[in-house]
Amino acid sequence: MWTRTVVLFLLSQTVTLFGSALVQYAIGWHITLTTQRGSMITIAALCGFLPQVVVSFFAGVWADRFNRKRLILIADGMIAVATLALIIVSKGEEPSLWLLFVISGIRSFGTGIQMPAVSAFLPDIVRQDQLLRVNGINAAMQSGIMLLAPAAAGGLYGVLGINSIFWVDVLTAAIGMSLLSMLRAEDGKRAKLEPTSFTGELAAGFHYVIEHIWLQQFFTFVLLYMALIAPASMLTPLMVARSFGDEPWRLVVHEMVFAAGTIGGGLIIGFFTGKFRNTMHAILAGSVGFGVATLIMGFSPNFIFYLALMIPLGISLPFVNTGIATLLQTRVDPNYLGRVFALLTSITSGVMPLSMMIYGPLADAVSVESLLIISGACMVGAALATLRRRELRQIAEPIPSENAPALPDENNSVQEVD
Repeated sequence: MWTRTVVLFLLSQTVTLFGSALVQYAIGWHITLTTQRGSMITIAALCGFLPQVVVSFFAGVWADRFNRKRLILIADGMIAVATLALIIVSKGEEPSLWLLFVISGIRSFGTGIQMPAVSAFLPDIVRQDQLLRVNGINAAMQSGIMLLAPAAAGGLYGVLGINSIFWVDVLTAAIGMSLLSMLRAEDGKRAKLEPTSFTGELAAGFHYVIEHIWLQQFFTFVLLYMALIAPASMLTPLMVARSFGDEPWRLVVHEMVFAAGTIGGGLIIGFFTGKFRNTMHAILAGSVGFGVATLIMGFSPNFIFYLALMIPLGISLPFVNTGIATLLQTRVDPNYLGRVFALLTSITSGVMPLSMMIYGPLADAVSVESLLIISGACMVGAALATLRRRELRQIAEPIPSENAPALPDENNSVQEVD
């Protein structure tokens, strides 16, 4: 019964992600190809991430207090309405840069509500011993979409223009919300607590993190990791346009090869979970692999060599992302899970644009390749230093199984209700 629920949920999120990915690529490519300026990419990053930071603190409390499925539906609807408004305001013409910045901010606001709710909702419908497997399969499905989306976005953008992509996003959002509406599941393992003031619940979430030294160490690593992946995540399209050619097909191939690598990484995690008893080892192995690939990428002599490195770069990413989600989902009290994931969202959404405020102007003064070399080397060093943290190694060993007691609640039952 729980597998049917999970399949329906993952399918709804996959359909919604496809439309969002189209818009993400279209806006990013449009800004990159029309300006080729690191400062413009920095502004786009600020608009795309900072609203998530602001709303995530509220969203974490909402995810712990209210029905998480409804929150996801509200967020998806908000993003779809914003995209539809952009279509209407543009009146069939190519939108201006400032309008793209505004719509990116509104979409980021909706994403900030959605992300903590989605991450906290999965443990409500998935058996705890299967979370790493489901997260890995979900990563592979999302990577499959990220493999198809660049090709679709490139075709639509080149033939029909950017507005056609916005229409596809509205359609996929409607389909995804319809699928999610069909899902019926209980709120899972959360205790039915009496609501208190918003500030009180928010303070309780921060107090929970302060009480657990492993969470402080864990979020410190995540902060460093997000700061160091910014050049590889945000500036590689600029490197492609400057060093190898500004043809749109190069950006399409760049994204597709990377997505193919992430599919492989997600499948490895999804179908070989028994090989990763300690979640932190998997996370740190992924971050070391990402750092090494980033460092070598800075020495790329041609486009083929660069694309070859995108494969191990993509394989490494699911190890980090799914490991982070699984560790929190299995080790954090369900009553605080939304707020903890909100803090994670604020870190991941806030560090990236703040880092780009440094990397973006630097990319206009020095080569992107030099930034990749430095950030890749620092990432390897940060991962190896984190490996020495005994508290993190202990909290992640072993990954819960069906024969091990659940943490922090042994009630792993999930059921659908009429």
